[in-house]
Amino acid sequence: MQVITTHLNADFDCLASMMAAKKLYPQAHLVLPGSAERLVDDFLKEESPHLKFTRIKDIPLDQVRLLVVVDTHAPERIGVFGPLLDDSQVEVHIYDHHPDPQLELKVGRKIIKKRGATSTLLHEILLEKNVSLTPEECTLMVLGIYQDTHSLVAVSTTPEDLTAAGDLIKRGADLNRVSSYMRQKLNPEQLDIFNGMVSSLESHLINGVEVSLTTASSDHFVRDLAYVVQNVMDLENLSAVFALIRLDKRIYLIARSSIPEVNVAELAQVFGGGGHESAASATIKDLPLVQAREKLLGNLISLVQPLSRIRDIMHAPAIAVEVSDSIQSVEKKLTLYNLNTLPVLSGEQPVGLITRQIVEKAIHHAMEKDCVEDLMISRFAVTTPEAYFKSIVPLVIEEKQKLIPVVDSENRLIGVVSRGDLLRALHNDMASSKIPFQGKVGDPKSLKSLVKERLDKNVFKLLERIAQVGDRLNLSVYAVGGFVRDLLLNIPNQDVDIVVEGEGISFASHLTEEFGGRMKSHEKFGTSVVIFPDGYRIDVATARMEYYQHPGALPTVEKSSVKSDLFRRDFTINCMAVKLTGANAFCLIDFFNGERDLKNREIHVLHSLSFIEDPCRLFRAIRFEQRFGFAMGKQAESFMRTTIKKRLVDSLSGTRLFNEIKLLLKEKRPMDCIHRMREFDLFQFVSPEMLQDPEDMETLARLEPVISWAGMTTLPREPEIWRVYFIGLFHSLEEEAFLKAADRLQLPTRMKSLLEADRTACRESLERLKSQKEWGPKEIYHTFASLSVEAVIFLIAKSSSDRLNQYANVYFTQYQGKAEPSLTGDDLVEMGLEPGPVFQSVFNALRDARVMGRVNTREEEVALVEEQFLKT
Repeated sequence: MQVITTHLNADFDCLASMMAAKKLYPQAHLVLPGSAERLVDDFLKEESPHLKFTRIKDIPLDQVRLLVVVDTHAPERIGVFGPLLDDSQVEVHIYDHHPDPQLELKVGRKIIKKRGATSTLLHEILLEKNVSLTPEECTLMVLGIYQDTHSLVAVSTTPEDLTAAGDLIKRGADLNRVSSYMRQKLNPEQLDIFNGMVSSLESHLINGVEVSLTTASSDHFVRDLAYVVQNVMDLENLSAVFALIRLDKRIYLIARSSIPEVNVAELAQVFGGGGHESAASATIKDLPLVQAREKLLGNLISLVQPLSRIRDIMHAPAIAVEVSDSIQSVEKKLTLYNLNTLPVLSGEQPVGLITRQIVEKAIHHAMEKDCVEDLMISRFAVTTPEAYFKSIVPLVIEEKQKLIPVVDSENRLIGVVSRGDLLRALHNDMASSKIPFQGKVGDPKSLKSLVKERLDKNVFKLLERIAQVGDRLNLSVYAVGGFVRDLLLNIPNQDVDIVVEGEGISFASHLTEEFGGRMKSHEKFGTSVVIFPDGYRIDVATARMEYYQHPGALPTVEKSSVKSDLFRRDFTINCMAVKLTGANAFCLIDFFNGERDLKNREIHVLHSLSFIEDPCRLFRAIRFEQRFGFAMGKQAESFMRTTIKKRLVDSLSGTRLFNEIKLLLKEKRPMDCIHRMREFDLFQFVSPEMLQDPEDMETLARLEPVISWAGMTTLPREPEIWRVYFIGLFHSLEEEAFLKAADRLQLPTRMKSLLEADRTACRESLERLKSQKEWGPKEIYHTFASLSVEAVIFLIAKSSSDRLNQYANVYFTQYQGKAEPSLTGDDLVEMGLEPGPVFQSVFNALRDARVMGRVNTREEEVALVEEQFLKT
């Protein structure tokens, strides 16, 4: 049985979210866990849209196998369904817009995003799945969004809420009906509570922020108190209000805020409640109203953030550089003013940031005369003087932006805020409130359940034992790189790389002693491969940093921390780690926002010289982009084009260049990789003539169906698909260009010979095919026998000829493996032939005879040899 439910005292966001969830789970029962707000009851009586609810008593809880919870993820807020969240037999799916407390529950699907309403979140899902909505359903979803965002003006409102509301209105939502519910009059009981709150309203200045407190009492239960509190807030134009309302023996806390300094959810949590930053509530038991009021006031002092603005902490005027300035001049300015980061201007407007680290690396690579514009960080955020200083905390701490430009209304630079400025402001904040800073930034995110769920159980147990060895040796041990990326993407990957802060080779030695097996080490790089008794292998490395003596060179490495080790890697999505040891074992280490870029499906580098230092990353960027269906970040793409423009790929050895191209052609969609390489004009570094003829690309585009045909045909061996495309890259090159391209890639002699033979055979076959004459068995045999399997596939795609396709089928079904002579060279010697060129003539004659059907047995072969070669 499937059930869709929500929190107690359901509001319009609950109702709309349940309706939307029903679209995703059509077999599920809609069940309210308790009462609903009066306005929701009134809306349901109209039966438009028609929603069929099942009563709780008609739901056998022991038969529920899928529980879908919307607009909450707190077990205590969903009534009788709360215990099911811990039931191993029940799969739980959660859709919510409230902050995620990092539940330890095993949840099948958890979609929790920062939105003003859960209706917005579900609207996005329905839109992505192209699910249609009636005008009545659109009206309900707008009601859900409007109620939870106070008609789109609450501080919790996001751009996505505005977009969703706009789309739903465009699809037919009735704003007149929405407005009628948003402007409902208070009933007599609500009016009594309203008057009581207005008369008891108090204003308190807490940490420079005006906060309102009010109380009211009634001996009878009154519905929809949140609506009453909202009316008081609107009437009195309050920024933040906390209402304590006693109904019979219980006190209800209802809080609303429209300013970021007051996060009402944090205070509601003190009383065992919850919500989000602009709207929250709690039920208080066994506490008189007076004591509840004092407890509330006492906690407000520590929870209200001081009201400070950017203008109070920024530096003005700002030191800056122009886009046309040279790297050398920037270095002088950084040194002169003892700064680490400068804004880059075009006119008076900031267009980028340049750091000392970028400048020093550029000078190290003899790029001091280059313009700042080529190397600046163009992905950055700005702020304004009137913005609250807390608004830049995520930019500095989460986004790692070292300097925030401050701009006026015309986007002209008027000042800057550095990390030091922000830290000083936060320090003053902590000192004045006498409590430690309790931001959630950097809280460890445990991946243990995810690792256990998605990893082979034997590999998971191995990681646990490796962690125990690390703990015993008091070392910090991490699983890093592609393993972590694929874990988060839910892509099977049992290839685990280990990094140790300490001596990696020594740790690998301990692992070998612990598990048996053997190890291979490379002292220069501090790396080892541990091969376990069952053959499973892991790479173990010392955490290290690296630098490049010149663009394209292999890196020089030095021992360092895991952060430096991750920073030396290519892309943010590959720069995450899972810590295996210590107090936060199996937590995610993500210094460079790799998880965010995974979610955004984007490829980003860690610094502006990434491609310049290692041009191989140009090809890897394309490989990961196409493998995962990601998009290249605009800044990363700009850095790629700068590297290509400087022709730094020329600095790569042929072997490295060939290996990167080979890996691209080994991807599942090699043609997409080829298209992307052409867009970046990367083939010029192999040969300027490569793929210049439009027919070349047309041939490559026809390869996929031919490869499918090959998969259904009995071939002598399985083709190497990358080699098929590789032949296509070289086929149309003139001989001189071919030889230069092969030398540029430093192809091994055998591979070069095979490629050259396939090119020649394909060209000759295509020439023969141009004749109108039908091929006989001998021509069919000799054509395909002289080609590699890969060349056959390419030839069929190149010719695009049904005739050649038929010949290939004849060859593989009739002649392949059947035309080889039974006689050997020893047999010929015994028959009296002298070894020499004649042997080749004999075998050719035997093959032709078998193909033509004139010879079928060994005895017949002997007779043919005697007749044609032994008679004098």
